[in-house]
Amino acid sequence: MTVFKNLTRLGTTLLLWALLEPVLAAPVPTLNAEAALQDGELSLAGSWGFSWGRWLPLDQIGSADLSVDRVELPNYLVDLPIEGLAGRDGIVRGHGTYLLRLTHLDAAFVRPALSMRYARDAWQAWWVDDAGAVQLLGQSGQIAENAEDQAMRHKASLLILPSTSQGGTLVVYLSAYHSNHSGLYGDFTLREYDSAFRLILTDLLVRTFLIAVGIYATIQNMVFFLRRPQETTLLLLALFSGVSLSRAAFSSGYVDYFIAQPYWSIFFYKVEYILIFWPAIAGLQLLLGFFPVRSGRQLMRLTYGLFALAILATAIAPMSSVTAHLWAYQLALLFFTLLCLLTIIRGLILRLPDARHFLLSATPLMMAVINDVIAGQLASYNLYVTEYALFLFLFVQTQIQSARFVDALKTSEHLSAHLGEEVALKTRQLRLHNELLTEQAEDLSHQNDEIKLIAETDHLTGLLNRQTLDKLSELQFQLAIGYRQPLALVIMDLDHFKAINDTHGHLVGDECLIFVASFLRGYKLRKRDIIARFGGEELVILLADTDLDMALSMAQDLCVNLAKTPVRGDHPDITLTASFGVAELISSRANSVHQLIGFADQALYQAKQRGRNRVSAYTRPAADRRSTTPGAV
Repeated sequence: MTVFKNLTRLGTTLLLWALLEPVLAAPVPTLNAEAALQDGELSLAGSWGFSWGRWLPLDQIGSADLSVDRVELPNYLVDLPIEGLAGRDGIVRGHGTYLLRLTHLDAAFVRPALSMRYARDAWQAWWVDDAGAVQLLGQSGQIAENAEDQAMRHKASLLILPSTSQGGTLVVYLSAYHSNHSGLYGDFTLREYDSAFRLILTDLLVRTFLIAVGIYATIQNMVFFLRRPQETTLLLLALFSGVSLSRAAFSSGYVDYFIAQPYWSIFFYKVEYILIFWPAIAGLQLLLGFFPVRSGRQLMRLTYGLFALAILATAIAPMSSVTAHLWAYQLALLFFTLLCLLTIIRGLILRLPDARHFLLSATPLMMAVINDVIAGQLASYNLYVTEYALFLFLFVQTQIQSARFVDALKTSEHLSAHLGEEVALKTRQLRLHNELLTEQAEDLSHQNDEIKLIAETDHLTGLLNRQTLDKLSELQFQLAIGYRQPLALVIMDLDHFKAINDTHGHLVGDECLIFVASFLRGYKLRKRDIIARFGGEELVILLADTDLDMALSMAQDLCVNLAKTPVRGDHPDITLTASFGVAELISSRANSVHQLIGFADQALYQAKQRGRNRVSAYTRPAADRRSTTPGAV
């Protein structure tokens, strides 16, 4: 049984090898340049020959016995379906060969050229024609069989293929020890030399213009800040411009143009990775300068602390590990970009100035960030636009701030030139304004007094109304309780008032009420005594610090004098009489002002029952009741 199992396993293995061997090990793929040419361009995307762990000798390239693996390009090494290519940590380290045979090249191009912008780490390109002739096309850095000897150089190179060759094989030697995104990726298109050179030159000019914009924005904002140090937002904008400028210089490879030292490539790559999210941090600090929050300083201290840790980790870690964790740098970029967006949205909600134009200018930048994050994860998509959006944002913001600076400068110069005149003019304007405000304040005070008077007095008699009486009597009651002082309350009711209305009419009745109010105001009352219309023909007099005897005496005097004073007018003279009820706080032992009013009302009822035109005092049930008639108490 064991022998049968072994034979079955061996047979299965041989069958799988027979099926997969043509795919895994096959001749070098061939591309007919004349047939595949479209609009003057030849895309090299598709099947390539591939051999890992060795550099195939150039004298064996044209051999019919040469057998290589087939891979689909563009692609990263780490994504190639080759078993054992990546190590246990998922990172590809080693060296190998890419091959692609091209035929009818002389019929398709006059001077074919290929941009090697999307080739990493170190590479060396050769052309082996069908006759066996070998030509070095170009190289970047130094290829090696170990990480110590390898050197990279991130620079856009243009390979010029032989124009007289009918066919041959493009051979690319690659050594990859430092990047997890090594290999041939991106746009691999064969073009005429003039067209390829124009593309590179156009890209160079555009990026040069963008870097010039960054330099201009940085210098302009620093100059403005030095002239107006109190405008810290100008310094923040200059810092943001400088960081963005650095990111553009490193990510576009311009540093390699001026520092042509391949052995600096690891340092440059790590700086480039740090600069992935540093502009977002500088942008957050810029936005917090325009839209401050309570804990903004603590947030930026924490942010720069984390940024320092990221720099330290990047400097210590191997380059291969740094590139393998590209997602972490991109996640930090997205996180700080989100914080920037939330800061702008908060400014919009609070209706802060500058929030709207910041949102308009930052929206394309944030979309570009998302685009570049996606491009960083795909081998076949390499359209990076963040630099373009970044410098567009910088240009817009710099122009806005410079316009404000110029306006402020013009205002300052104008004020300096006409300071005395402006101060005098403003002083006159302020004085007139203050006078106007004073008049308006006085008018408002008079209006308030009138409103208060209307609210507190009876519109007919001009005496205090019931609501005001309730409020003032409660206050007087509490004061009398607190200081243990007497408090007397007198209720007077005009006798037979209904008969006056029925006989002479209500207008005459109103005239009588007005007469009585005037009569009471003319009586010898103190300023602190309160006279109010209680309702109908009932009036109330509240006498502070007045005992029962004093109140009875005053009420009796009022009763006598009122009967002696007729009401004269466009009608026969009318003699008015009134009944009075008196109650006093201490003698009645009232518990509230309402109870005191009730006691006075009971005394008034007694006066009416006893014939009207008299004064009656409230006494407790156990005491003798006292009743007086006009002329006697």
